[in-house]
Amino acid sequence: MNENWFRENLKRVGATQEDLAKAIGRDRAVVSRVIRGRQALNLEWAEPFARVLQVPVSAVLRQAGLALEPAPTRRIIVGISGATGVEYGVRLLTLLKQLEIESHLVMSRAAEIAMTQETDYKPREIATQADKYYHINDVAAAIASGSFKTMGMIIAPCSIRSMSEIASGATSNLLTRAADVVLKERRRLVLMVRESPLHGGHLRNMARLSDLGAIIAPPMPAFYPRPKSLEEMVDHGLGRVLDLFDLETAGLQRWGEDIGLR
Repeated sequence: MNENWFRENLKRVGATQEDLAKAIGRDRAVVSRVIRGRQALNLEWAEPFARVLQVPVSAVLRQAGLALEPAPTRRIIVGISGATGVEYGVRLLTLLKQLEIESHLVMSRAAEIAMTQETDYKPREIATQADKYYHINDVAAAIASGSFKTMGMIIAPCSIRSMSEIASGATSNLLTRAADVVLKERRRLVLMVRESPLHGGHLRNMARLSDLGAIIAPPMPAFYPRPKSLEEMVDHGLGRVLDLFDLETAGLQRWGEDIGLR
């Protein structure tokens, strides 16, 4: 049993061992023994543990040493380009880590400039949040090849320049090359295009990319969940994007299920 993993995730979600005990209908002493590896994890407890910790059930089983076989590596490429809204890309890295998805990050130079203007983050700090970081000019990187298997790519935010370059098929850096590879391999490409207003050329490029199989998903904030913070608003938008990869994010409020008319 990985005791540190449990403690870190309890701290992350603001929960306690008492919350885990309540979820499985046992006392805290039982949970303490399980976390410390002195008592085996009952398989029936994996789902309530996962619900409290806001992680996949498979993650709990792996930490308890109950995974029957290693799961195939799941990877998503994260691109951050030079449009306003770099918080989307930064927060996406955190959500992917929670989902145990391997993140491969590439940032444009313009994205680094936007980051210093919009946030207190340093590009080097963000690079360390990814499982793998690539320089924008590293054209020999793994993500530049279709033989490197991924689930796809999310560019958050996506600038008009990057979008237009991807639409043309004539790529000039690793970010747009990786996107082109995802398209040619028929994998999922999601572009969180951030620009307004749009002229006909922008719209035609969007239509062309849609025809090629990309998904245009501008970061449109949803107000029906009544977000109380910028982070909640960003998380809802990213949750909808991760839906496109069949990834369930904790806390995503859905119309007709959690809120709205029923």
